[in-house]
Amino acid sequence: MSSGISLTYQRDVLSASRVGPSTIVPLESKPLAADLMNQTHLVSLVLQSKKALQQGEHLCTDAHDSSHASAQAAIDVLALDAKVKWVVEVVVEQLKLAASVAKTIEEKRTYVAKQIHEWDIMRTKRTDALDEILEALGAQVVPPDFYETAIDNSLFGSQHPSDVEPAASNHRSTKSSTSVGKGSGSYSYFNDKGRSNANASVNYGRPSTSPVSPSATIRRNGSLRKDISGSNHIEKGVVSKNLMEDRKRWKTLRDFVDDQAIEDTIEMIETDRSNLDKITGRTDGYPETLTRTIQSIQAALPFPEPGAAETLATTQSIIVAQDERVHAMASVLENLASHYNGMATALKETEVGEVFDEEDWQVMNRDTEELPAVVAELEEIAHAVHGYHAQLGTMRDDLKKDLEHLHSVLDDLEELGEIMGEMIATQETVEAEALEELAPLHQHLSALQQLHEQYVAYRMAFNKLLLEIARRRQYREAAENIARGMMRQLESMTEEEDRVRAHFNAEYGQHLPEDLCLSIANAPTAWEIAPVEGTTFEVLPHIDGDLIAEARERIGYGEGPPGGESV
Repeated sequence: MSSGISLTYQRDVLSASRVGPSTIVPLESKPLAADLMNQTHLVSLVLQSKKALQQGEHLCTDAHDSSHASAQAAIDVLALDAKVKWVVEVVVEQLKLAASVAKTIEEKRTYVAKQIHEWDIMRTKRTDALDEILEALGAQVVPPDFYETAIDNSLFGSQHPSDVEPAASNHRSTKSSTSVGKGSGSYSYFNDKGRSNANASVNYGRPSTSPVSPSATIRRNGSLRKDISGSNHIEKGVVSKNLMEDRKRWKTLRDFVDDQAIEDTIEMIETDRSNLDKITGRTDGYPETLTRTIQSIQAALPFPEPGAAETLATTQSIIVAQDERVHAMASVLENLASHYNGMATALKETEVGEVFDEEDWQVMNRDTEELPAVVAELEEIAHAVHGYHAQLGTMRDDLKKDLEHLHSVLDDLEELGEIMGEMIATQETVEAEALEELAPLHQHLSALQQLHEQYVAYRMAFNKLLLEIARRRQYREAAENIARGMMRQLESMTEEEDRVRAHFNAEYGQHLPEDLCLSIANAPTAWEIAPVEGTTFEVLPHIDGDLIAEARERIGYGEGPPGGESV
């Protein structure tokens, strides 16, 4: 469709040089009816042209108003877009700060968790070491003579009759420690009551070795000593099956450990450890909560779609396209006005007697028939102009909604700031309380280490004790052998002296006066070797030889004060 109208008739009418005398027909030569018909038709064409012009003016006026409104809408869009972008940038910066706060809280939690993890590792090492020594104590038997026989110098507890209680059933505990005891105070980790029970007399089928009197042992030529140190001495690797079964009923070093005290200590440790978990658990969800809230706020921000053009570029393209449409409408409106002016001039010419030929009428009719198409073209362009205006209005409304939404986002951000402040304060409090709670827990580790060292020393001392008892037994037997040898020598000397004196008295005594040297008839002095007055004969617990050999091996693999390992 052409944007302009070819008005050839107008050019013919207005150009006098193109109108020759031969083309002008005098009025009086035409019939009156034909003139009236042509004039009426021309009036109709003029009215159609005027109507089209009025429609075009109306459309152009509306388009012009829309263009002005679009300009204002474009300004509003750009202003709102700038505000939205500024608010979004502010929110993004605040969210970055919130993310750094969440990271700081997580780092603080990680630091505390690392301290706790290190403590757990140390506790595991200490408890494993304690379990190991307790199991070792439970695996080492104690000969019954150490806790059965009522001897004044008992190795385990008082042996006075008033302290003896009925023996409890033998219990070999293998409990393992799983955590550290609380506090650095002094605890007794040996079962004093167990010691008293251990003093009770329990018959395991072994004969009593208590002597009748200290001197009786010597006079009996050490028969009882031979029973103890000779017939019952067992070398390593030669342990009978019956003896092994009998040893299952013996007490172990673990039986003299106060398990209840250890359990109480463990319970205190577990309580403190649980309290520590409760303290740190107060901030467990902080990092996740902050991260989730930050992501939620960020997802709610009105970011442009990926690949979408900038608002400024979009607005500029809309304004440019609208201006092009408006200028096109102005050009079409100018053509309509020119067409109307030509038709009006032609009408005036006919009124003064001007007559148009058939070609002129065809041009006027053709141009007039094109008027509806021209008006439709204007309507289409006007519709496009209104569409651009509506597009800018939609953009403005969307930006207004985004700005209103950002107000709620800012409220959420402000609330998040308050929450973060509370979280930071809570995390600092939790960190301080956790580190404060860790101090006594580290004291527990020291107490557990001391406990382990105490039991290691206890086991070492017992092994040393076994070797010391064996050494003393060797000393006692050596002393007894010396005493027996002296007794045998003295008895032999006394018998020889009796024989010599009897021979002398028989050969020479009858020749001497009775009142001369009255002591010559006396028997030789009788000698007796006995412990010093006021002392008792040393009675030592019985220890099988394989137990002494095992003790010697254990000391060889461990460290301890110098003692009887040379036995």
